[in-house]
Amino acid sequence: MASITRPISAALTCLLAVLAALLLPTGSAHAAPVAQNCVGVAEGRYAGEFTTAGQTHCLELPSPQGARLGALTSLGGAGVSVQVEVVDKNGTAQCTAGELGRGGCALTGTAPFRALVHADEATETGPYGVHFVRTDVTQNGCQVLPAGSFADDAAAVRLETGNGIFSHCLTIPADAHSTSELLRIRYGVPDDNELFPRYTISVVDTDGNGPSCYDHPAQGQQLRTDGLTSCSFISGKAYTVLLQGQDAARSHTLDRRDVTATAKGCAASAATAVGAPATTGTSGQNGTLRCHRITTAAATDRLHINPRDAHDGTNVLVMDNNGGIACHQRTWACTPTGSTGYQVVTQVPENYHLPASYRLDAWRIATAAGPAPECPRVGSVAYGYGPLTGTLSEQHTGACAVLPSVSGDQFRADITSTATDGSPGPQPALYDNAGRNLCMGSSSTYDCQGADQSLFVLSLQDWADHSAYRADLVCTNAPCGSENVSVGTVTPTTAQSGTVATLTVQGTALGMDTTVQLTGGPAPLTATTVSVSDDARTLKATVDLRTAPAGNWNISVKALNFQYPRGTLTVTPPPVSGLGTYKPITPTRLMDTREGLGVPKAKVGQGGTATLQVTGTAGIPAAGVTAVVLNVTATDPTDASYVSVYPNGTTRTSASNLNVTAGQTIPNLVIVPVVNGKVSFYNNAGSVDLIADIAGYYTTDGTGSTYKPITPTRLMDTREGLGVPKAKVGQGGTVTLQATGTAGIPAAGVTAVVLNVTATDPTYASYVSVYPNGTTRTSASNLNVTAGQTIPNLVIVPVVNGKVSFYNNAGSVDLIADIAGYYTTDGTGSTYKPITPTRLMDTREGLGVPKAKVGQGGTATLQVTGTAGIPAAGVTAVVLNVTATDPTTGSYVSVYPNGMTRTSASNLNFTAGQTIPNLVIVPVVNGKVSFYNNAGSVDLIADIAGYYTT
Repeated sequence: MASITRPISAALTCLLAVLAALLLPTGSAHAAPVAQNCVGVAEGRYAGEFTTAGQTHCLELPSPQGARLGALTSLGGAGVSVQVEVVDKNGTAQCTAGELGRGGCALTGTAPFRALVHADEATETGPYGVHFVRTDVTQNGCQVLPAGSFADDAAAVRLETGNGIFSHCLTIPADAHSTSELLRIRYGVPDDNELFPRYTISVVDTDGNGPSCYDHPAQGQQLRTDGLTSCSFISGKAYTVLLQGQDAARSHTLDRRDVTATAKGCAASAATAVGAPATTGTSGQNGTLRCHRITTAAATDRLHINPRDAHDGTNVLVMDNNGGIACHQRTWACTPTGSTGYQVVTQVPENYHLPASYRLDAWRIATAAGPAPECPRVGSVAYGYGPLTGTLSEQHTGACAVLPSVSGDQFRADITSTATDGSPGPQPALYDNAGRNLCMGSSSTYDCQGADQSLFVLSLQDWADHSAYRADLVCTNAPCGSENVSVGTVTPTTAQSGTVATLTVQGTALGMDTTVQLTGGPAPLTATTVSVSDDARTLKATVDLRTAPAGNWNISVKALNFQYPRGTLTVTPPPVSGLGTYKPITPTRLMDTREGLGVPKAKVGQGGTATLQVTGTAGIPAAGVTAVVLNVTATDPTDASYVSVYPNGTTRTSASNLNVTAGQTIPNLVIVPVVNGKVSFYNNAGSVDLIADIAGYYTTDGTGSTYKPITPTRLMDTREGLGVPKAKVGQGGTVTLQATGTAGIPAAGVTAVVLNVTATDPTYASYVSVYPNGTTRTSASNLNVTAGQTIPNLVIVPVVNGKVSFYNNAGSVDLIADIAGYYTTDGTGSTYKPITPTRLMDTREGLGVPKAKVGQGGTATLQVTGTAGIPAAGVTAVVLNVTATDPTTGSYVSVYPNGMTRTSASNLNFTAGQTIPNLVIVPVVNGKVSFYNNAGSVDLIADIAGYYTT
């Protein structure tokens, strides 16, 4: 049998002690003499009266041997409080007062049986009552407690006491209950507090056994007027419910609901992935019960069930398919397993702040195979995990990660709100395989214990509907996880002085605090750790060798205060001259910010820089590279701007390479020095996508080609039929130009040619690719045009069989090609020396030439040798990025060696008001270069990138 005692008080908490004193006695009954005058009574309520002090009344019962009996008495109020004992015909005691109160008194002696009644206080006189109820059979005098549902109009029974009534009995028919039910008991609080409120409820079956019942108190409430109790029932058994109360004006409302998989009124939904939108519900009134049936694929699944509302007032009680208690009543998350379905009962208990609605997260956080597959697997937690940043909302309610932790790991979870509206950071949890949350704390710092593989979960705080956050899980007893620190190899073992070298450390449990040190030189060098792989096995660090002398440096790695010597790094001398020969390669796309190729996928913003690794990629050596040749295209700029391409690790100068207007697509060839294997791209205003195609590189190992500048000469013009047939190049069409054996270019030994290619009069927006004939064309492009536009670009293109091909993608277009020089393997040419991009000429400022626009038919002459680090002698050609700006009319500009006759070759074509750059490799004859403008007037700017010398 099960008994539920419900003390309730609106008075002081000291009344709890009174409650304990008023509990029914449960000791053994003592045998008493049979009274001479016994009054025969029927089963049901009996009213008697003590007329003198110390009386004991004998009531002869009609119950037969083998019956089970309950004898209920008043727990206070009007009348005399009494004790009842039952004896048989021979005066043998049958049961205790406690058994009588619970309905479990078994009459095993000889009939007739007699109830002996006496007052609690021997001096008391007056009326009293006893309620006799048979519990081994269903009593007609006990009304049925109907089965209810989780609908708002669920059936219930209201029972009143007072006016001589202090008890009630109800029945639960054998065929009208499930195996597990939830009883809700509501008690009407009296207006006065003079009488301490008390009642008990007992449930017993016809065999005298009570169901297994569990009372579910709400957190923080010791005394309640609205409570929940779950009970397990046996199929086919009828039950009697006994209410024992007070002879005072009180009300008791009882209802019961199935909480197994067949529960009525439960809204059904499947468990979701971690972070999925929550189920929502309306709260109703305080005490209102709602039910959600949550299903999952397998009984081995583990769920995370959490109620959330603006006041943190919604409680949940979770039952499995059989009605067993999976989670006791609470307001925080629970993690049940072992069933394919759960009945989640929600309630805002009395005295809790009532929200209008609530959200219910029901995530599947693990299966038999392990933690939820949507949770990423972290490679290492040697030093912790994070930082993890993001935003949670009702559409993305949580985030998770699987950590390779082990038992004994200790973490500190630092949770920071990054929101500007005051919303809180998320709630962290670190679950072990048993579903226990191993994090404790509040606000922003939590202490968490590791387990053998832990599931780290971030969820919205109960009262929040959004959260922007940063979360750091810091290992406080590093290293965490199963791996200890070890240091293996450090590569490379050689690096060149004058560079910034990247060192790679292999090992285990490496962290960002791990440092690489070089000793043995004038002063120790400490590398800067820039990244650690997710599994903490690979660390990369950069060390500045730009001023480091050549020699052998000792390498040591410091991790967790331990030093690991790891061989030597041989720093080689820098190239004596820095002169390089050219190695053309198949044009290949290295960078595209639109696709995330080579750099992160994002436009380069205002004042932003993208950095591209060029050495060690696309056939470019990892060392010995002094400069690379890139065709750089700016596309889809949001505002007028300029782009500067410069060697990473150096200070950017005022030199620029591309000028763009909003929405424009424009390319330009760039020859940029390489200092530490990387090239940087700076955007001045707005945001822009950048594309870079590699055409070749300069190397100091002597294996490349030398350069032979020649007088700029026109080799091809489709408008005239020069070099190729007289016809526009159509959509998808290709024209092929014989480059070797013409215009002074040898027939053999030529590896690449330098062409200034101009596209004019296109019928449609398109792009043009110039590539070595006889090879497969790649995605690299050289010119981008719009309908009717005239635009040039310098091209350095490999020569495979003496020919160069020109491909047009869309519409039709005329193409012009002017030769500026070629690269040869015969060793008779010049080598290249890159220098920091420097502005040599600006007609707007009077830099290098007089301050004045270059007028129609006018020429500006610039001294290039003996300036900006360029030698005074031995220079055969210079590389200039020439920009025309603010022209008064459409025109072209030719850049040619001063002291030579200008040819028909041109370098820039522009329209009125346009700003446009182009790279120029121009021969140097007498140390000067001339700039000719054909029409109107225009300002000209020239930035030096390098020079060729014998």
